Amino acid sequence: MDFFGLSGRVFAAKALLASAGEGSVYTVHGDESLLLKILTRPLAARQVEKLKALAAFKTKPDHAALPIEVVIDPATQTPVGFVQPFFSRAVPLTRALDSHGRAALKLPDDLEFRVNLCRLLAESFARIHAANLVIGDVSDGNFLIGCDRPGRVDIVYAIDCNSFQITIRSQRGTECFVSGVATEQYAAPEVQSTDWSTSLRSVHSDNFGFAVLAWKLLFGGSHPFAVITPRSVDVPPLGERIEKHLFPFRPGSPMPADWKAPAIQPPLSVLPDDVRELFFATFSSLDPRDRPLIDPWCHALRTWERELKPGILERIVRYWNADLASRVAKVVAAVQCYGLRAGVLLVIVALFALLPKLEFPASDPAPTDPSNRSTLLPRGTEAPSREAKRTRKVDPELFPKSLWPPFTP
Repeated sequence: MDFFGLSGRVFAAKALLASAGEGSVYTVHGDESLLLKILTRPLAARQVEKLKALAAFKTKPDHAALPIEVVIDPATQTPVGFVQPFFSRAVPLTRALDSHGRAALKLPDDLEFRVNLCRLLAESFARIHAANLVIGDVSDGNFLIGCDRPGRVDIVYAIDCNSFQITIRSQRGTECFVSGVATEQYAAPEVQSTDWSTSLRSVHSDNFGFAVLAWKLLFGGSHPFAVITPRSVDVPPLGERIEKHLFPFRPGSPMPADWKAPAIQPPLSVLPDDVRELFFATFSSLDPRDRPLIDPWCHALRTWERELKPGILERIVRYWNADLASRVAKVVAAVQCYGLRAGVLLVIVALFALLPKLEFPASDPAPTDPSNRSTLLPRGTEAPSREAKRTRKVDPELFPKSLWPPFTP
């Protein structure tokens, strides 16, 4: 089926990729870099305005699937969806939250990889916030991990960006298009008891959702507000625990005495001091403005990742102890990654080695004076004097032959 963009371009739906309650997603015939998202419910005028504002947004992060153009159903002549970028080599972040999912994706399951994934996720949040956008609905289902190379993740993409909160300036003044949705287990305490369809979000509520995602990545999918109680019927809903800041891992948390934190793997002691304090400050701060921003997270996770990165000897031992299939996969990935760089480096070294052996003829300067013939003589030949070549003319009236016989000086 064909749909028309507001610019007049025709987008033909090709293959159905996914379908859910919100709508269906199709690939676009003739353009593998785009996806066509057709919404189930008719779009209200306010929703169309928001999609247009997101499509016209100037500072779009290249890793976020922001709407590119609103599309119209030719049968009804009404807006029914939009076109967005397609990250074809990415998989949902949900599949990498626990060990089983990472094993199915053939991704490493060590602490270094999980910290690397948290760092990439933090940098994704930072780029979105730097573009003056608020995610609003933070969820593991709203992010993809880029797996362009076997066994490695290089980037984290954001999808379902039509739910981003955006503030623009128009003829009517400053307008804010709210997110309109939220996910309970990632919603910040100040968002839990509000009307999600109208409540405002902020970078502070986004940072709470990021901390929950990072915790689940590091600790095998366990939620930071999970608790163990003597009787399960006494456990309040997760949203209520978040709203009341019942974070069980920090000493002094306002919880009943018989509640305790569940066992997590790896233990909490693996966290560096600065990372642990970032988690505690995020989950325990009563004022959203007291939560750490995303930049300290990026810095702390980069530092931790450098500390966890093994040296060359440790890497050799790891490869030797791994099974054969894992070793082959890692070697192939390393060759793909560094083979081109090594080839370019060898070419540069070869050129530098041959440079002293090459002889280049020295060029003589071009003559600036045409009358100066010496510049045209072969090298090593002495140019004769100009006076020696010219015959002197003597006036016989002034100098008679008897007094001044002609001669050549």
